[in-house]
Amino acid sequence: MENNFTMQELLDMQEKELSKINVGEEITGKIEQISKDELILKLEVGFDGVIPASELNLEKGQVISDVYKIDDEVTGIITNISYKDATIKISKLKLEQQADLKELIDAMENRTIINVHSFKALDRGLYVKYKSYTMFMPISQIDTKFVKDTSVYVGQDLDCYVKEVNPRKNRIIVSHREVAQEILDKERKEKREQIKAEREAERARIKAEREQAKAEREALFESLVVGEKRSGRVTNIMPYGAFIDLGGIEGLAHINNISWDRIESVESVLSVDDQVDVFIQSIDPETKRIALALKDPNKDPWKLIADEVQLYSVVEAEVLRIIDKGAFVEVKPGIEAYLPIGELSEARINKVEDVVNIGDRIKAAIIKFNPETKRMMLSIRELTREPEEDLSQYMSVGDDTIGNIGDVLKEKSESSIEE
Repeated sequence: MENNFTMQELLDMQEKELSKINVGEEITGKIEQISKDELILKLEVGFDGVIPASELNLEKGQVISDVYKIDDEVTGIITNISYKDATIKISKLKLEQQADLKELIDAMENRTIINVHSFKALDRGLYVKYKSYTMFMPISQIDTKFVKDTSVYVGQDLDCYVKEVNPRKNRIIVSHREVAQEILDKERKEKREQIKAEREAERARIKAEREQAKAEREALFESLVVGEKRSGRVTNIMPYGAFIDLGGIEGLAHINNISWDRIESVESVLSVDDQVDVFIQSIDPETKRIALALKDPNKDPWKLIADEVQLYSVVEAEVLRIIDKGAFVEVKPGIEAYLPIGELSEARINKVEDVVNIGDRIKAAIIKFNPETKRMMLSIRELTREPEEDLSQYMSVGDDTIGNIGDVLKEKSESSIEE
């Protein structure tokens, strides 16, 4: 049975089918034709769909055939239904804008970053593109630094925060400055943390080195033995002596312990950084002080001269200094003796210079000598004194007493008279 419908019936049927389709709905179809200005889609509902080029969201410079091919499926939003020619106008751009708008709103509410492309410069800002939307970036929101020329940013892809979305006013504002500021703040924070970490690491390293050095110094201090010989380096010179590094700890060599000879100053013998051999004189565990000597104890001139002279030995000496009560003389290098004014002559002396002067070479007898305390006293008078007469022949031993010198001298005198 053939279905013979009148034209009116066919139009009524077509209108009925079209009435089932609503503007704003999504619809999908396959591309049947591609022209310069539009795409023709074959829709499942039995009608043709038309998508103008302006509703395809093409990039600048693109044409429809660059992007779409026959039989490609395309989905869009129904924007208009024409009952007259039974065509459905579709917008792919509006469908994308719906999804993109949701992304923009979510990005604004959740403060997430989007990437936009700058394509046009104005004096007051930039026009930027995000997918299907064109947005505005005010000049104050372009960068953290002052922006004088917005054109230098054209063509750049910029990370932004969405500041405002108002579809009714077609107003969307974005900011790159806030993202750049956060990056700058993050970099500064990371730099500060890095510097802090480096400083802490450096402090830890220095502390470890100090602790190790302290342990080494303590071990070195504990290893020192009084009397032993060590090598060291002169680190500092003072009027009273020299500080010497023994390899991590310092000791003091007093000026009196630098040489067995008399020296005028420490600098005349030592210089900073001199390498020297020293002897440990004393160690104070409480104060950690170490007394050193450059004088070799085995070459102590007082010990050596003790083997050469004794009391009443006659020695030669040079007058070094004169005081009111006597003179100091040098017997040998490192050996000084005292010559009292009363030991200069049998006669009464008013001034030391009446007998000796600085630089004079003299002969004198040792009348006091103690090598342990390094003391020696000399006498010139002892050499010129008349030898005492031996009176022992006049002494006799009695039953109870020997008698006294006075008695003996008296008897000798009487005997001389009688003769």
